[in-house]
Amino acid sequence: MKNLSILFLVAIVTIAGCKKFERKQEDTPQLLVVDSMGQIKVPAGFKWETARDVSIRVSTTDNRFTGNLHKVSIYNGNPLAGGVELAAGSLSSTSAFTTTIHTPTTVNEFYLVKVAPDQSTIIRKVEIKNNSVDASIVFDPLELHKTGSGPDCSTGCTVTSNNPTGNQTISSGTRCITGGGINISKLTISGTAIVRICGTGTINDVEFSSSTAQLIITGSGNITFTNTIAIDEGSFINYGILSVPGNSNFNVVATANFENNGTCTFGKDFNPNGSATITNNGSIEVDGKLINSSGNVFTNNCKLIVHDDFQNSGIFYNYGYIKCDKETSVLGGTNQVFKQYNGAMIYTQDIQINGTITGMGSTSLIKVISQSKGNSQGIVNGNQAYCDLNGIEPLFNASINGGASQSCSLYIPVNSCNPAGNGTTPVIDTDHDGVTDSSDCYPSDPNKAFCNSYGTATVAFEDLWPSKGDYDLNDVVINYNYKVITNAANNVVRVEATYILRATGGSFNNGFAVQFPCNRASVSDVSGATLEAGQTKAVLVMFTNMRAEMNWWNTTRTQPVNANVTYTVSFNINNGPTFAAFGIGTYNPFIWNGTTGFGRGYEIHLPGKLPTELANSTIFGTYDDATNLVNGDTYVSKNGRFPWAISIPVNFDYPLEKADINTAYTKFATWVSSGGSQFNDWYTNKPGYRNAQNVY
Repeated sequence: MKNLSILFLVAIVTIAGCKKFERKQEDTPQLLVVDSMGQIKVPAGFKWETARDVSIRVSTTDNRFTGNLHKVSIYNGNPLAGGVELAAGSLSSTSAFTTTIHTPTTVNEFYLVKVAPDQSTIIRKVEIKNNSVDASIVFDPLELHKTGSGPDCSTGCTVTSNNPTGNQTISSGTRCITGGGINISKLTISGTAIVRICGTGTINDVEFSSSTAQLIITGSGNITFTNTIAIDEGSFINYGILSVPGNSNFNVVATANFENNGTCTFGKDFNPNGSATITNNGSIEVDGKLINSSGNVFTNNCKLIVHDDFQNSGIFYNYGYIKCDKETSVLGGTNQVFKQYNGAMIYTQDIQINGTITGMGSTSLIKVISQSKGNSQGIVNGNQAYCDLNGIEPLFNASINGGASQSCSLYIPVNSCNPAGNGTTPVIDTDHDGVTDSSDCYPSDPNKAFCNSYGTATVAFEDLWPSKGDYDLNDVVINYNYKVITNAANNVVRVEATYILRATGGSFNNGFAVQFPCNRASVSDVSGATLEAGQTKAVLVMFTNMRAEMNWWNTTRTQPVNANVTYTVSFNINNGPTFAAFGIGTYNPFIWNGTTGFGRGYEIHLPGKLPTELANSTIFGTYDDATNLVNGDTYVSKNGRFPWAISIPVNFDYPLEKADINTAYTKFATWVSSGGSQFNDWYTNKPGYRNAQNVY
């Protein structure tokens, strides 16, 4: 329990037996072990941040939709693999989107998602550099599938050959082939050998003699195979340009793997056979037939054009565009699978459906120019539109059912993967704010457009300021999350917040409030809190005495547990600031000591945050406080730069009463002494990160 009388005692700490911590130039962090937080040497300028503000600017060159706005979203991870949306706003070719997001220091990249008014979507991964992101998104949906230009020939090469000729046999290492006059008669790859081609030229024949052998045409490579090629094992990956002349086939057979991330032109037939795996992330054009035989797995993520017949009796997944100038045949059989995903499209002259074509995810399209036919085993089902004005031809009994419908009105956008598209742009903007309904959180309210969420995070306080505390950081513990609502012009119009009081381990009558970066005069319709008078900026007070909110402390295991107390707060902002100025994150939470003899002026903020206008400035610099209002170095102590509050970007499990946070979290001391460069995830529950006996 805290003793009120110790507030104005000057603590004299004698450090004994403290091991000197010296960072070594090694990859493995050197763990610092000390008995108390007071023994940690805090680097100059350390801000005690588990998260930092990241400024974001996103522009686009996409000017196809005059009068309507694009939506851009920022995600903390790949949105196709569970990433969470952090912020969103409007974007056009003449107006960039800007904001600031308080981001955990463990996060080093964002994913940007641009959704055009026609719902065509581009995803781009960007790196956070110097706490900022400045990115331009061009109109190129192929970025959804690109995996880069692959390796090059500047690093990692065991041997580099310039313009090789004749027979070449590689059985180990990484052979890099460069030059503008490559002329190889036969290329044999065996063992664990890797061949990278970064130049231009011809290869007459290729033989893979090992399942681990690899052939890579890099982004700068341009190779023509002069004869029929059969890849029967190993991996062949193309990032550049791959061509086969009109009198030769390209065959992928047996257990081979073929991946295309660039451009392929096959002058005759393309024959996947056996149990091969084919993935197309770029463009493949086949002048002859494409026959995907039983046992193969073929995934088309972008553009596949077949000028003769396209036949599938294997496993085929279409996420992109397929065009067949003659007949598409989907054959039956127990091993046959044909699925379309999320707005994929088949555009064919004729079609023979003897197996099943299933639509998955958002609605895909099958568009037939001339004749549709198929036997009784032929089924089109799932989320698909079937576009043939005559339907299935008479005398044929293939069916369209199970969620599929016969319609030609489905809109499929034109993009670099799909040059044809279908239908007209369905731009619907009910409230006429420039943001289409499908991108608008509030499609019927012209004053609101985008929802931006932050949390859950935790702020934890020591309440003995300006004297040091015991650093159990549980005197006031509050979880918080925010929803910041912006309009089509990316101005903030409303804030909705939830605060959860979890612990009151101090003995003072502490109040809690948050200062927001907007003028008090612009705030209206406050609910769940009090808009504090006497302030220029908006300060929302949730409570003035924590002891009136909780009977028990929730910091010792011998006491009863007090239920958490939840505060649901909202307010509107008139003529509000831009989202770039307001941002989303921690804002400025603080407590004050409302006990008799102290008062409203005893504000305690996070390090680096400024006090409000009601703070008592005469207290700064007294006892252990080293606040410097001139340079903004606030709320850190003398003789150590220790804080009185810390914010953690998770639902933080705080220490027990009188348990120094350093004794509860084993990586904490190393995080601090390294200036935040090591164990910046110290607050997580990874093995070895906690001493459970000291965590409440």
